[in-house]
Amino acid sequence: MVLIKATPSFYSAEQLDAYLKCIGLENLSREPTLENLTRVSQQHLCRFAFENTSMQYTKSGFVDVNPAAVYERFLSGKGGSYCFGHSLFMLGMLRAIGYRAYATAARGTGGMSTEFLEFSQPRHIILFVQIPQADGSPPQETYVVDVGVNLMGPARPMLLREGEVILGAAPPEKHRLIKAPMPYSSLEETDEESRAVADNWMYQVNLDTRGKLLPEGRWRIMFAFGGEEYSVRDFEAFSFVVLYKPGGILNDRIMASRWEPYGDGLFARLVLSKRHRVMWYGGEEVRTLKELHNEQDRIDALREYFGISIEEGGERYLRDIFMIGPKPETV
Repeated sequence: MVLIKATPSFYSAEQLDAYLKCIGLENLSREPTLENLTRVSQQHLCRFAFENTSMQYTKSGFVDVNPAAVYERFLSGKGGSYCFGHSLFMLGMLRAIGYRAYATAARGTGGMSTEFLEFSQPRHIILFVQIPQADGSPPQETYVVDVGVNLMGPARPMLLREGEVILGAAPPEKHRLIKAPMPYSSLEETDEESRAVADNWMYQVNLDTRGKLLPEGRWRIMFAFGGEEYSVRDFEAFSFVVLYKPGGILNDRIMASRWEPYGDGLFARLVLSKRHRVMWYGGEEVRTLKELHNEQDRIDALREYFGISIEEGGERYLRDIFMIGPKPETV
């Protein structure tokens, strides 16, 4: 097993305290345990939205994923971020608690596990986390933590082990990890040493892109990732591509989603729908929480359901295709 060393956080003890208070865990012990890792990641998903409103409601359209900028946005109540911002923030907070952790980049795909379609450029971030032993001996296990998925992300830390399966936010959703080479790999799969380099972790879900359960035994690949460590600067560069590449996954819509606990250890997802609704998804149950009839309805919904504050006049920067109703006077 690869061992992760203790690494200083880019957040202070005071910033950690403020964060834990913000997510309702001010009384959490600062012990780096699996239970605390689960609680922190779940409370984070419930408190801060996955969202891209800065791309659509500001003149620059820029989303700053640097940990200092993300901390200010989260703790000031302005809103959330997307994958890079969320997970770099979480990396710093986990290190501040005492976990051993680092970040790697992941490629996305919309294909089924048996239909290896084209993978994207690195557009996502995954955290590897190890729990230090009380007696000072090396950590025994590595966990995958991902708090930056818009929909169908893991609801708890996932043991980094081939064939590992965990429950998702609510039944029937499940997640699985397997190892397989990338479809475009030039490395010889019959050679053990080459195969070890070629293999990537494949993060899968048993739902299709609409959230419907796949046939028994079928899994959809969401992300593929290796074990290389990447820096904040790397992810800032990856984020720049996601922001400005034509046809990118985030620049063709206004996105907002957040988790909400319901039942015993289960979670629902609140989602801003492309059909101008706020939707609630809890397992196989679906509810419409609010219909949006104009742009002010959406701005109000972003604040009410997702904790996102749009600066006054921000709707004037929206492209026409995103508007609900008439467009205000342009700036």
